[in-house]
Parts: sequence; C-alpha cells; structure tokens
Amino acid sequence: MKSNRFFTFILSGAMVLPMAALAQAGSTASGDNAATAQTQPKERGERGEKFAKELNLTPDQQAELKTIRENIRQQAQAIKNDSSLSADQKKAKSKELRKSSHEQMMAKLTPDQQAKFKEMRKDHRGHRHGRKGEAKEGTQS
Repeated sequence: MKSNRFFTFILSGAMVLPMAALAQAGSTASGDNAATAQTQPKERGERGEKFAKELNLTPDQQAELKTIRENIRQQAQAIKNDSSLSADQKKAKSKELRKSSHEQMMAKLTPDQQAKFKEMRKDHRGHRHGRKGEAKEGTQS
C-alpha cells in the first residue's frame, strides 16, 4: 500500500512539473513580446532614417511622407475596425490603400529618388523571398 502512495506521489509530481515549466515559459514569452513591442518603434524609426538618408530626402519631403504614412495608418486602422466589412472586403480595401499610398509617396519623390526607391524595394523583396526559399530547402533535407 505504501508503494502505491509513493508511486502516486511520483506520478503527480511528474505531471505538475511540466505544467509549471510551461507556465513559466509562457510568462517569459509574454515578457519577450513586451520587449519586442518596445523596440519595434525604434527599429521603424531607424529604418525611416536609413530610408531618408539613402534616398537623400529633403526635410520637406520627409515631413510630407510622414504625413502620408500617418494618414495611411489611420485609414488602415479604420478598415481593420470596420465590422460591416467582410474579411475579403477588408483585404481588398487594404490593397487599394497600399496602392494609393505608394502612388502618393512616389509623387513626392524626384525621378532619381523613385528609381533608387524601386531598386531598394526590389532588393528588400529579394532578401525576403530568399529567406523563405532557404527555409524550404532546409526542411526538405
């Protein structure tokens, strides 16, 4: 009888320990997400500065593009929060908004800046797709 109690005690401990570890990992992960959320705006700001520097934007252009981005962000949030739209309608409106915003931004750039921007965008997309390809190759092995 004592061995059964001992065995039950060991099994219950074996069941509780993984749950405690998962709970601890969950709290750590949420802490990591908070840290990421705090650094994300800084990274966006750094990316914006790099973008402005590489395109050699004037202060006026920077201000105009910032205004456009803020307006787009508000419109995107409105689309996201519009409960009268279906998921497909939201997707279509978001696509229209991206196209419109791209056109607005390109209109603020000189022809040389537009060419440089297209090159930067192409390079960025190439890197993004390249990583996906590498991940696929790694999983097939």
